[in-house]
Amino acid sequence: MNKITSKAAKKYTIAKLIPLILLGLLLIPVTAKAEDNDDQAPPSGRAAGSRGCGTTAPKVRSEMSTPLLLLAPPGRSQTVATRPAFAWFVRDDLSVPMEFKLYRQEENDRYRLIAEIKDDRFKTSPGITILSLAPTNPELAIGRYRWQVVLVCDPSHPSSNLFAESELEVVSLPPELKTQLAKTSDPLDRALLYNRAGFWYDALGIAIALSSSSDSGLKDPRLSLLDKVTLNDTERQIVQSSAVRLMQR
Repeated sequence: MNKITSKAAKKYTIAKLIPLILLGLLLIPVTAKAEDNDDQAPPSGRAAGSRGCGTTAPKVRSEMSTPLLLLAPPGRSQTVATRPAFAWFVRDDLSVPMEFKLYRQEENDRYRLIAEIKDDRFKTSPGITILSLAPTNPELAIGRYRWQVVLVCDPSHPSSNLFAESELEVVSLPPELKTQLAKTSDPLDRALLYNRAGFWYDALGIAIALSSSSDSGLKDPRLSLLDKVTLNDTERQIVQSSAVRLMQR
């Protein structure tokens, strides 16, 4: 039997970290018409149907019922990260303009746009995209936020755009978790502690920093909890086996 070195074992474990984190996700199929309002985020909603941007074959639409899924925990997830990473899944094999918007909740419960990405290079790609915001974007302060991904199906008809959105809350590090984190300097152990405490964005950020491959971990066949959030085995396999793209903007 060949002896596995500590370094090799660590690399193998890191490769398995991202799928472990994704086991705690709900893939939220929130698809609706986008509204352009810089002072208030569009309301959450679900739209019936799965046409997407209109170029997908009927067979694909029947296998994957929604063209856009945000990979985020259910409800309003908490994070201590001031620069969290954001992840989503795009079903259709096409390249159309895409927009990312981040809103902060104000005292009057309205949402103010604080960051936006939309340019000629920001386009859809089939599979999973994980976005890290560049240092030029402002750090998040303690408070509530809403983030949104928009697919610009037809620039001349904004009403045809599709969006999905989710919410997060930046909080102070809980004392108990702070104590646990102080006991280890190992990034993998720290990521697991964040994940077990429900701080998914923080665990994902460490996983991205550790991972030497953008897609090998996410193709792990043991993402069994996808059964609970996709409509059938076919949908689960589509998401599970999709390509992964890491980007910083």
